[in-house]
Amino acid sequence: MNNLVNEIEKLIKDSNENISILIKDLDSEEEIYNFNSTEKLVSASTIKVPIMLAIFDEAKNKNVNLDDVIFITKNDILDDTEIFENGEGYYTINELINRMIIESDNTATNVLLKHFDMENINNYIVNVLKVKSTYLQRYMLDEKAIENGLNNYISQKDMLDIFSLLFNKKILNDESCDKAINILYNQRCQDQIMRYIYEPVKFAHKTDSLDFLSHDIGVMNINNKIFYIGISIYNSSDKKGNKRLIGNIGRKIYDYLIK
Repeated sequence: MNNLVNEIEKLIKDSNENISILIKDLDSEEEIYNFNSTEKLVSASTIKVPIMLAIFDEAKNKNVNLDDVIFITKNDILDDTEIFENGEGYYTINELINRMIIESDNTATNVLLKHFDMENINNYIVNVLKVKSTYLQRYMLDEKAIENGLNNYISQKDMLDIFSLLFNKKILNDESCDKAINILYNQRCQDQIMRYIYEPVKFAHKTDSLDFLSHDIGVMNINNKIFYIGISIYNSSDKKGNKRLIGNIGRKIYDYLIK
């Protein structure tokens, strides 16, 4: 393990970036590496994971059916979407959840936030997930809210706790946990931790970036052992968030875990 720690810390030192990293074996509960894991960070799209879990909880409690449809209007459709670029229409809640996670679609996310109410989702985060630094204050791409000092937040420690609850099936029910995990495994954004890993690997994760910020957070299945891997770069010197550094660290972690 010392070699991995030395290699990661050399990459961090050489980059001079602000970084938060947490790596943990979820089977043995061994913490492999921890650096700034309690730092409260602007979430970007990683907040979409607890949003998904809150909606699955509503479905588990039979307050909603995932096959129910929501009408997306022209006013709902954001400029950055590809999924809804053909215009308004009806979409199932299940499809919107998938679009929110696997393609990080912000239109789908905002529609779900409005439908299920941001306050209800925050209550789920506090009362069920029981994490302290993760909460919602704004919709996706709401620049005015950001200007007014409102944002969405996570920490690596919180996300470890959330993924641990999910993979150990201590929330929802087994069926709902399996659905959520499978959606995360279908992630289509693979340009950070997976950037330099050429071999097929199961990684249930959520990525995103904003200006000067990048996250990739999730659970990797290697030889039927599961590991939480979370890497965040914040206040970066790179406007695009330095995904290359996350990729280089991700490859070092993978090479260590695969042995």
